[in-house]
Amino acid sequence: MRAEEVIKLLQLEPLSVEGGFYNEIYRSKLFAEVDGKPRCCGTGIYYLMTRKDISAWHKVNADEIWVYHGGSPAVQFLVFPDGSPEKRIIGCDLKNGQQPQSVIPAGVWQAAILLDRGADAWGLFGAMVFPGFEYEDFTGAAVAEMIEKFPHLKKEISSFFP
Repeated sequence: MRAEEVIKLLQLEPLSVEGGFYNEIYRSKLFAEVDGKPRCCGTGIYYLMTRKDISAWHKVNADEIWVYHGGSPAVQFLVFPDGSPEKRIIGCDLKNGQQPQSVIPAGVWQAAILLDRGADAWGLFGAMVFPGFEYEDFTGAAVAEMIEKFPHLKKEISSFFP
């Protein structure tokens, strides 16, 4: 399949705040109190990137789980609050260190690109957020901002995106 077909079949829309395409397929009808406010217990989306897309630097004030569904695996770069970095490949080639899921704790910076940068490359993932995703919990950052926040990672952050 081509990315355009997957986008159409899953009714994906551009995700302007991060890059790529998405469709929210689940929003819990259950609520819990978080920081004195009622919050949906969880959300889930399909998330697709093409070779042209980047999941730009961002963090969410909730735990997130990425799940690989198909196409190209993704390389995910995380920066934890203490400044420690971690790269993960989200895919199904377990023998070569890929993981079919990636758990990102609340408050961890993340960015991702596809492992396959070929002309027709695309990757489909699921992203579940607990408590449920709300835009006010999203903080984005440009590459320059990330370098300013984590100068010891300048080389890694600068070279991560093609």
